[in-house]
Amino acid sequence: MSDGTQLRRLTLPSEEFPAFPAVSLEVPAGWEPLQWAGSVLGARHLVATNGFNPNVLVTIERWPGTISPEDALTVLRQRITQGGGKERSAETLDLPQLSHYVESTQRDQRLGGLEVRSKMVILHRGPVTEIVTAVGTSTAGQSAHIGKDIAGIVRGLQVEVTS
Repeated sequence: MSDGTQLRRLTLPSEEFPAFPAVSLEVPAGWEPLQWAGSVLGARHLVATNGFNPNVLVTIERWPGTISPEDALTVLRQRITQGGGKERSAETLDLPQLSHYVESTQRDQRLGGLEVRSKMVILHRGPVTEIVTAVGTSTAGQSAHIGKDIAGIVRGLQVEVTS
């Protein structure tokens, strides 16, 4: 680099690389923070069944360019299918941000039936599209008791664009 070449510093945050959005979840009593690889935010229920705590994890993905809401939903559906899941219901919401909510089921060899609730928020930000996804997972047995809580946590995902 000492050959006289001009260098340009790339920075996060900047116009080319916007700051990541702020995200939040509201959890009822009986839930605690959960750190998980690849997630930016997480919570788990204090009571485990067969060593598994129901949980909600939030990820942020940054994709170059503008990704349509339909393409983002297709990716979510492909991920559900690749994980051996089956979609039970889906809806698209316009407010407060464009998002998709999907409920699915899948099988785990150790835990049996799993119920998965996903909310994907799509943000178009200059040269990128950010996909913020909350995924709530519980066994079928756990879901019978706290499934509504998990759905409420996932549906309540708040995403705020920071400058």
